[in-house]
Amino acid sequence: MESVSFYLAGSIQKGHEQNESEWTNAHMEHLKNGLAPLDVLFLNPAQRKDDLSDSLSVFGRDMTQVFLADIVLVDARHRRGLGVGAEMMWSKLHHKPLLTWAPTDTHYHKKNSTLLGQPIEDYTHPFVYSLSDFIFETLDEAIEWIQSYVNGEVDQIKDLSSIQRAMVHYQKTQYPIDTPMQKLIQSSKQLMEKFQTC
Repeated sequence: MESVSFYLAGSIQKGHEQNESEWTNAHMEHLKNGLAPLDVLFLNPAQRKDDLSDSLSVFGRDMTQVFLADIVLVDARHRRGLGVGAEMMWSKLHHKPLLTWAPTDTHYHKKNSTLLGQPIEDYTHPFVYSLSDFIFETLDEAIEWIQSYVNGEVDQIKDLSSIQRAMVHYQKTQYPIDTPMQKLIQSSKQLMEKFQTC
């Protein structure tokens, strides 16, 4: 591999929101320097000249960039919007390596948290945990993983089968004690038939 392209998923500055973190030129330079002599390309949804009032085109451009990328990098250091989650799922549909920047004790990765009243130690958001091939604290950790991937040393990249395995895991380990879900499934023949096929 002589070059590697990255889609930079994260926050896009909107006039009505404060952007707490974003991919900066310094981040991109750090990645380029760390991965030299590879030719590093960035597919960056924040760098554009298209008509942003054309929502379908904006969506199409971002999905095109994810599709073209070799690797998707997600900045999850702060809370993110709907688009990032969609980009993560789209990357898995196309079997793209997905790396998520979620340092400990940030929004999606906490030493201690509470979810629906249940305390959880070493909490990682379930979608971040289940869709990411690697969750990193620093860009240097990401660079080390990328070098291993480029050198053919990474065994497996998550894809749609990973999502299917998660559904099966739930059915085997948690469904037997998840009485609200059991009651819902058992209340509908249609839901029961679908549940038995997933």
